[in-house]
Amino acid sequence: MTSSSSISATTVNGTTRITGLSSGIDVDSIVEQLVTAEKAKKLNKLQQKEQLAEWRQAAYRDITTDIQDFCSTYFDSTSSSSLLSTKNFNKYTVTSSSSAVSATYTGAAGAGNHSIGVSQLAAAATLSSNDNVSPTIQGDGEPDYSNLSGKRFVITVDGEERTVMLDAVTDQETLQAAIDKAIGEGKLEVELTDDGYLTIAAVADSGVQEISVSDPASAGSGLSSLGFSDAAVFSNRLDTSAVALEDFAGSLGLEFNTDGQLELTINGTAFAFDKSSTLAEMMEEINDADCGATMKYDTLSGSMVLTADNTGAGQTLVVTEGDGSNFLQVFLTDETAGLDAKITLDGKTITRSSNTITIEGVTYILNATTDTAATVSLTQDTDGIYDLIGSFVEDYNTLISTINAALDEEYDSEYPPLTADQKAAMTDEEIENWEAKAKNGLLEGDSILEGLLVDLRASLIDAVSGQSITIFDIGLDTGEYDEQGKLYIDEDALKAAIQSDPEAVMKLFTQQSSSYAGTTKVRTLDASELAIRYKEEGIAYRFYDVLAKNVSTIRDSNGSKGMLLEKAGIERDASDTDNTLSTLLDKYAEDIEDEEERIDDYEERLYEKYTSLETYISKMNAQLSALSSYLSDSSS
Repeated sequence: MTSSSSISATTVNGTTRITGLSSGIDVDSIVEQLVTAEKAKKLNKLQQKEQLAEWRQAAYRDITTDIQDFCSTYFDSTSSSSLLSTKNFNKYTVTSSSSAVSATYTGAAGAGNHSIGVSQLAAAATLSSNDNVSPTIQGDGEPDYSNLSGKRFVITVDGEERTVMLDAVTDQETLQAAIDKAIGEGKLEVELTDDGYLTIAAVADSGVQEISVSDPASAGSGLSSLGFSDAAVFSNRLDTSAVALEDFAGSLGLEFNTDGQLELTINGTAFAFDKSSTLAEMMEEINDADCGATMKYDTLSGSMVLTADNTGAGQTLVVTEGDGSNFLQVFLTDETAGLDAKITLDGKTITRSSNTITIEGVTYILNATTDTAATVSLTQDTDGIYDLIGSFVEDYNTLISTINAALDEEYDSEYPPLTADQKAAMTDEEIENWEAKAKNGLLEGDSILEGLLVDLRASLIDAVSGQSITIFDIGLDTGEYDEQGKLYIDEDALKAAIQSDPEAVMKLFTQQSSSYAGTTKVRTLDASELAIRYKEEGIAYRFYDVLAKNVSTIRDSNGSKGMLLEKAGIERDASDTDNTLSTLLDKYAEDIEDEEERIDDYEERLYEKYTSLETYISKMNAQLSALSSYLSDSSS
């Protein structure tokens, strides 16, 4: 008898495993089969249960997200489509017979017409410079008229460019004629300074504001011959980012304190500006501060203007300056007091500090004074209210359809979650198709979701205390029983109900409990208090309470969050990990870890047994071989 003595030795986790052909047994294959069978007893089932719990949690969370989105849209008081807000049911189309007055409604208005006359608009107090603080266009050398043939320059007046031809210019008078020819007479005036330099300025009362001169695009400029070098003034408007405050010391006599600063206090806010600061820097610092005023350089008038932020009469602009500076005397000499708006509304005289006035739910925006009273009309926006209710019904039907589909879907036990070994033997497409079936029916007949639907249907159907109408009276219907609560709208009936009694429709939805009003404290109420609240409130508040009971992130009087959050949690909330299914998943994870350790130990024991067997058989083979050799030698 002969047998191979080939042995293979490997070390796993510090344990030497001896396998080979001594016994003729495929040890690895046998161990693998035994381990697979051992996994099937418990480990695979635990992993499948874990997978089902994860899928079930995801299914709950998907529906919870849908419910929360629905709640945010229709039951958040800040939403533009909130059914809790009376404003969203008080929808009116607002028109005005005059552009002098426009208007909007605030939610507490009623249909009707209002007569409004505006005798005075509100205005803000201002401080401005009496004289134009902008420079005059001026050369810095005497003009030379001897060499102007074929030359020209460009003059821009209030944005319009014209070319001044200098061929016929021989003196100041002919230069005036050339400018008049280019832009028209009576607009600009050419004069000479005491030094004999040319100046170009607007004629008084001509309406001309902004002027500049420049070289033409092509060669042939005559500006240098007219005494305009690089240091000349080419525009009668300031470049505020290039002009420093100290530049006004010579031109306007602006003075600074001994530290070389201007000190201003505007409505109690103190400022200090170095003389090297630009005008733009000064204005930016004032305008960025919360001092109740805004300073600007008015390019139209060429003056500095400080304007109070608020309109109305009274002291809205108080400015003082420190010792040694004379900024107010130079730049802010003219004071215009603020004015209140004065209107006559439906025969009553009203004075306000603003041109936006809200009275009895209507906001009037005053744009101009009127000679004849304007008529502001508010008419019921039936389509707007219909669209609000219609959108709610559509989204409600979508939501309950999703929930009913999850409840009606049957679970097929023939498609349990796949084990790792099963997935290894399948294609990706086969795995995807299998898992799609395995996920079916995970929420079949779920009691929380069924209770939610029952509560929502009751909220719609139950009469509202103190109200004589129900949803059926305004054109809404729940359909047949097998349609599982789907709502239908009779458009004509709903619009007729809105038109005939909009307040009743509004109260059917928005009525609050007289005992426990609002939304903020509903989670603190006990069962008996909630029952009282339910009887007293309208459909929207009932819906809010039902949805809060199921998906609120706020804890109730028992310390619990919404029932669906307690069950499965939701991301970005403490319930993400603190919920029934997460606790179950943690337990499965612990059990799986324990079972995997047991399987590893079991596998080690199998290899130890087979290693002992291989070692024993190898020794027996060696002894047999030695005995055979001895007998052979003896017989010879």
